[in-house]
Amino acid sequence: MNNCDRKKYSEDDGKRNADEFQQGFDASLWYPVFHVPHDGNEFPEELLKSICIPMENFKACHEKMRDKDVSILIPPSYQTNNRVYAFSVSRLLCDVERFIGPEEVMEQYGMGFCYEKAFDGTVIKRVTEELRRKTRKYYEDHHSRINRLCEQHRRILFIDMHSYSKEIIPADFLRAEQTLPELCIGVDKSITPPRLVRAAVHSFQEAGLSVAINYPYSGCYVPESIMNGKAACDFAGIMLEFQRNAYMNEKNERIRENVERIRNAIQNILHTVIRDGSLCTAKPLKR
Repeated sequence: MNNCDRKKYSEDDGKRNADEFQQGFDASLWYPVFHVPHDGNEFPEELLKSICIPMENFKACHEKMRDKDVSILIPPSYQTNNRVYAFSVSRLLCDVERFIGPEEVMEQYGMGFCYEKAFDGTVIKRVTEELRRKTRKYYEDHHSRINRLCEQHRRILFIDMHSYSKEIIPADFLRAEQTLPELCIGVDKSITPPRLVRAAVHSFQEAGLSVAINYPYSGCYVPESIMNGKAACDFAGIMLEFQRNAYMNEKNERIRENVERIRNAIQNILHTVIRDGSLCTAKPLKR
């Protein structure tokens, strides 16, 4: 991120404008939601019994692989329970963004919905059918919560929040000729409108971030009820995956100026949607 001179987004500004923003989204009919699936910091005992390495080592893997503090990048006026859907359990114990079954590509790395291995191939858990059954309960509870969300609103703008660090990316995800971006924008052609992507690229580049589409990660979380057509809502989704050093230093301390710039960039995207709700549509609205 460079040091371009931009107006900082303050928490006071966000709180003063909360009512104005809500009125705007009521008018445009798009309900913005932030999804934070990989920064959970709870360790249910019934799942923790499966680990086969010292707890100190397990917690170290957890710290490297979590999307640490990514929720601080959400504009303060949206940091509420009905706007942020966060999963509270460590992703090493349950990863709610994986498919359950052979279609999940991360299973080949031992990192499906019920992790067996860490990013470096270390076996961290003994995975049994009983453990899968217990893990699935947490997984399905979270998915049910998201499905209910899709039943409650006519149109949802779903922002899937993530972060990454270079050391945990599988080697075959990397491209020798391409530098890792400060922001990876994940796109799923079934739910991500091209105009929304263009608006996001513009806003974050204006904020000074380097941006890539679907690199080093790709796609965006799609709720089960959207995939199977049971939800009647219109749904637009986009993934924002920030390189951790774009908002934290080497000591994992927040870089306040950068956090404010990122918040401001996200706020600008939401402003744009308020001004033009068609930004979130790639096909005719359902209603």
